[in-house]
Amino acid sequence: MRSVQSTLLYKWFDEVWNKSDEDAIDGLMTNDSTAQGILTDDQPKGAEGFKIFFKDFKSRFHDIKIDVDDVISQDDIESARTTVSAIHTESGKNVRFSGMCMVKIVGGKIAEAWNNYDFLNLYEQLGQKLTPVESQKQT
Repeated sequence: MRSVQSTLLYKWFDEVWNKSDEDAIDGLMTNDSTAQGILTDDQPKGAEGFKIFFKDFKSRFHDIKIDVDDVISQDDIESARTTVSAIHTESGKNVRFSGMCMVKIVGGKIAEAWNNYDFLNLYEQLGQKLTPVESQKQT
């Protein structure tokens, strides 16, 4: 039987997000790690870059809890299915959305990460609507 609690991703979500330990980011990511789906290519790599996302998300939400629903681990790759719960600071609304994260591990740390979270669902819970961009007229 799989032990979700013994995985690096479980440790990541528990320490960084559930315990809100920003210092854990430095200990769990390589200096040049990437975080696809979270950071843009022009942002710094490694913990420095991830902390941009971490601080921004925490400025918008509090009481963040990430449940690790399942983790599959093989060789140097782990993939986790998660559920995020939080309170939107500005509106006071409770939000809940799901996502998946896959990481490549080098030397016991996250070297590459691919993130796919249902941020559209999050924004809809906050009352935002997806609207098409009107095409611009050519002159």
